[in-house]
Amino acid sequence: MDNKLKILFIVNPISGIGRQKKIEQLIDLNLNKERFVPEICYTQYAGHAIEIARQAVGNYDIVTAIGGDGSINETASQLVETETALAVIPCGSGNGFARTLNLPLKPEDAVKHLNTADFKTIDTCTVNDKFFISIAGTGFDSVVAAKYEQMPGRGFKTYFKAGFGSFFKYQQDEYTLLYNGIERKERAFLITACNSTQYGYNFRIAPQAVLDDGLLDVAIVRRPPLWRIPYTAAGIMLGRAHRSKYIDIVRCPSITIKGSTSGYINLDGETVECKGDLVFKVAGKVKFFG
Repeated sequence: MDNKLKILFIVNPISGIGRQKKIEQLIDLNLNKERFVPEICYTQYAGHAIEIARQAVGNYDIVTAIGGDGSINETASQLVETETALAVIPCGSGNGFARTLNLPLKPEDAVKHLNTADFKTIDTCTVNDKFFISIAGTGFDSVVAAKYEQMPGRGFKTYFKAGFGSFFKYQQDEYTLLYNGIERKERAFLITACNSTQYGYNFRIAPQAVLDDGLLDVAIVRRPPLWRIPYTAAGIMLGRAHRSKYIDIVRCPSITIKGSTSGYINLDGETVECKGDLVFKVAGKVKFFG
């Protein structure tokens, strides 16, 4: 047993669309018990994964977030610069972080994937004092995230309704951007700092982003004309956002955004209050098992 890896599974029982409901059975049937000593615990309230992950540091080799990008965010935030690694069983709606890592999206396959997984190191990020591991941004995407949280149901259809219903009402804002020694003024629909490639559902807003390069890929998106929207959206889905004339992507270790007026940001798919100037930067490293 001394050579086995102690692995803790943190299950969000209400995440995404419910694929995690049979996780105990899936772990029992598919996890290699010759390699791992597994334990399972369930979150009971918002933020509970943070407490569980904090207490797991030093007591487990791996802590596995079972849920969506919000659950991954909470778990990973406590593992930065520790010897306890993060693993992921994607059970959210969009699963942007898992898709960036090309992890299996079916829980059964994701559990099996752990049997042959290995350790590596990836970047984590902050905006002001708030942690994120995948994507954080201001503008239209924060409005969509807020509306999505308030709507019944989960999945792509709900996310599409949230975005479509907000699109025609949302107006672009004026921003001042400071990065790589450059000061730039921009009128933008949204600005998103990306550690991973996408929001989820293969909506790859930063298709060339790399999780371990020490840089953010910051997507500056201008509102396209109405007739161009389907083409722009299709280009993003096909991994061509960086080729769009309505999207600029800059790479930098940090960026300051002045002029955010909403007071809210999209933080790994969750809407979080964050007023004033926004400072996005690559922060500490986290061990990843996958």
